[in-house]
Amino acid sequence: MDERKMEIEFEDIPLEEARKMGRGPRMDPILYTALKSKISSLSNNAARMNLPPGVSPVTMKNRILRVAVELRVPVTVRRVPGGLLFWRSTDEDIKQAREVAARLQAAQQRRTGARSRRRRG
Repeated sequence: MDERKMEIEFEDIPLEEARKMGRGPRMDPILYTALKSKISSLSNNAARMNLPPGVSPVTMKNRILRVAVELRVPVTVRRVPGGLLFWRSTDEDIKQAREVAARLQAAQQRRTGARSRRRRG
């Protein structure tokens, strides 16, 4: 058996840097910069984003929302043929989103409750 000494080296890294390194790039830096710039500049207008072939509207919507949360800008995103439309959310948009979320949660709880009652019987 060949006995070789393995030399293991450690290096101290600041915690913030380590957190960034561990995740790796999840979004193309050019796309990130473009979204950050566009979301920051939204005021009374909407932006239409045509999606390149092979890019899922759901994935792009999540990317837009992720950048918006980071910038602390509430954004509404809608699917349109060939792309996405997004704008700075108004109070009315936020209210409507909360109402829809409440209805969906209530419906989900009713379905879950009905399933558990059937299993017991």
